[in-house]
Amino acid sequence: MRRVFWTTGIALVGFWFGWFGQGYPLNFVALAIFTVWGGCIGYGFGSIFDQRHPTRRIIVYWALTLALVGSLLFPLMPLRFLPGQVGVAAVIGALVGLLVGSLHLKWAQRKSQASETGATARTGRTRS
Repeated sequence: MRRVFWTTGIALVGFWFGWFGQGYPLNFVALAIFTVWGGCIGYGFGSIFDQRHPTRRIIVYWALTLALVGSLLFPLMPLRFLPGQVGVAAVIGALVGLLVGSLHLKWAQRKSQASETGATARTGRTRS
């Protein structure tokens, strides 16, 4: 259910950026692109935070989601060619996503192992 809330919420943010980010007359194609873009980012975050027992797939979710977020930060790239700016920003976002996803997975695995050893210590039983 969290995935639905994340997708809807960030899609509405994308719709808002698309609506107020353009002048008159309203361009419905740009509005749809911003809304879908926001929905994809929301779906990514929803997929990340909806997992109870993360697998390696969480690294891919982080990389793709932060690539989409990173591509929105293209004006910070010191290039003159717009597709180059967007591409470099997306690659940097994906690399940061790989790092964050790997750290998230390691942290979740350590937390899972600690809870299993804690349960073993409390009950005095071992898992077979």
